[in-house]
Parts: sequence; structure tokens; C-alpha cells
Amino acid sequence: MVSVMVQRDRRVNQQREEQRQGAVEPIPIKARPDDLALEPQQQSPRKGGDSGDQEVQGVYIISVAARLLEMHPQTLRKYERLGLVSPSRTVGMLRLYSDEDLEKLRLIRYIETNLGMNLAGVEFILNLLEQLLEMHQRISLHDRVQAMDAIMEREMKRLFKQLNLPFNI
Repeated sequence: MVSVMVQRDRRVNQQREEQRQGAVEPIPIKARPDDLALEPQQQSPRKGGDSGDQEVQGVYIISVAARLLEMHPQTLRKYERLGLVSPSRTVGMLRLYSDEDLEKLRLIRYIETNLGMNLAGVEFILNLLEQLLEMHQRISLHDRVQAMDAIMEREMKRLFKQLNLPFNI
């Protein structure tokens, strides 16, 4: 718990220092396996006209999120303290809940109220769901790699055939 607070303090101090210096460099986003595709994907529509590279998404401070979810703000704080949800923070340390966070909180409430699970059970179910999603991504990546391998082999055969060369790979 102490190391989390130390990391958070370092991150806040770093953000404040960057603001004092004037220009904040954008954080590079590394490609993830689910960003790879065999076919080009269409760009998602952006809200808000000419806002540049940044996609606008719903973010809500704790009071608005609590009202939308019909939960007490202290409940949201408790869920964060237990690690069930991790809202982003402003420089002033205000919690900002994204639409994804709200969906996760709705899932937590459903598991608690409708399935009768305690918070330890909710944590177990959320971890299990996360592992299942990661496994699905790995399987999907494996399928894509196999499909790419088949495409590469087919194209190599076609090229070798066009050049009248034997294909012995």
C-alpha cells in the first residue's frame, strides 16, 4: 500500500514538473496484439471536430459517476481502495471515471447484488474474466499468425511459379 502511494506521489510530482516546464510530451502508444489485423480497419469516428490526435471520451468526476451509477461516492472510493477499479487522476488528484470504468462498476454492482457475491468473490470473478480475455487475445493472435503464415506461403508459391522456380521451402 505504501509503495502504491509513493509511486502515485512520484507520478504527481513528475506531472507537475512537466506542467511547469510548459510542454508535455505525448506518451507513445505501443502496438498490442489486438491492434494487428489481416485487413485494414476503418478509423473510428472522433467526436468534436478538429481536436487533433486525441479521441474524446466521457470522463466523470466521482460525484457525477456516483449519481450516474446510483451509488454513494464512498462506495466508489472503497472499490478503488480494494483495487476493483482504477480511475485516472487529474493533476489536482480528482478521480476521473471513464465510460469503461462505469461499465466495470455496473458489473461489480450486478455481481454483488444479483449474484450475492461478496467483494472477495467479485475480485475473483474480475480476475478470472481478465485472464479469459487475455487468453482469448492470445488465441486470436495465434490464429492470425497461422493465417498470415498461410498467406505468406501462398504468395511465395505464386512468386516462385511466376519465376519458374521450384518451391521447396
